[in-house]
Amino acid sequence: MLVGALIVVLAALAVVAAVAWPLVVHRPAEAPPDPSSDARSGLEEDLERSLAAIREIEMDHRAGNLSDEDFAELDRAERARAVELMRRRDELGGG
Repeated sequence: MLVGALIVVLAALAVVAAVAWPLVVHRPAEAPPDPSSDARSGLEEDLERSLAAIREIEMDHRAGNLSDEDFAELDRAERARAVELMRRRDELGGG
């Protein structure tokens, strides 16, 4: 009889420990998301797309798919966009 009661008590303790464990274990708090990091990530992605567009414009011009005038206009606009994105990235503390 005593052995049966001991088994029930041990089982109950095991259940209580299993349920209470997540409440007892100390988990380090996650740092809140950094808005400047998110903004920098977005700028990096935009800059990569802009640089890819510049390469594509150059390839299209070399392949003869863009006239000199169209190339000059598109290239100038995309390079200005890339420079602006780099400036904004640098303002956020990147290099």
